[in-house]
Amino acid sequence: MTNAAFRKLSPDTDEKLAELGLRQAILDRAITAGIDARAASPPFGPTNAPGLLDWIHRVGTLRELLAAEGWQRLDHWNAGLIRHPSRPVLLGTLQGNRGTGSPEAPLRSDYAKGPAIAAMMRDNDHDQFALFENVRSEGLKLWFLVTYPVQLEDRLLVLREVSQPEPTPQNQIIERWAYRIVLPPMEFPLTKAPNVDGPEEVDFPVSLRRG
Repeated sequence: MTNAAFRKLSPDTDEKLAELGLRQAILDRAITAGIDARAASPPFGPTNAPGLLDWIHRVGTLRELLAAEGWQRLDHWNAGLIRHPSRPVLLGTLQGNRGTGSPEAPLRSDYAKGPAIAAMMRDNDHDQFALFENVRSEGLKLWFLVTYPVQLEDRLLVLREVSQPEPTPQNQIIERWAYRIVLPPMEFPLTKAPNVDGPEEVDFPVSLRRG
């Protein structure tokens, strides 16, 4: 496993994660699994292989760890999400931009989202102050573990946060957020020069059935 440098969360951040049923240790392990997979990508593989392997292992590890705590995987729209067993929370992964993890910087998704993700953002908050005050019982709130890898001279820095977007139409970049829980970055030593620019998110165009 890659050796990562960790920074402590503030008590306030820990409390916000706990409201979602999340812990820092699980997020750390999911991100580390992705970085390990990125570093192990074959040197003659396709240029997007490091990012794709990172995403696959980050999603898989995140869902495996949360499933062990009672969360339920959600696959039927190929969206790679997981659902809290008792709270109206869905969690996915998302690649952000260099504003990831910086509360004063604008955060945007690196890619436009398709109809499945757009549909699942319909019940997200607009202006609620508390995470679950006055929540509609039938509405699920879609959150993302947002990450962005930055290659520095001697290390790889993963910027990160757990954030809830406002409803966003399909085929548009996500750039408006109801809540942002900013996390300290993780640092990893470079074992080889990784490709940090390749596409790593998958959002299949699907037709949603209603009823």
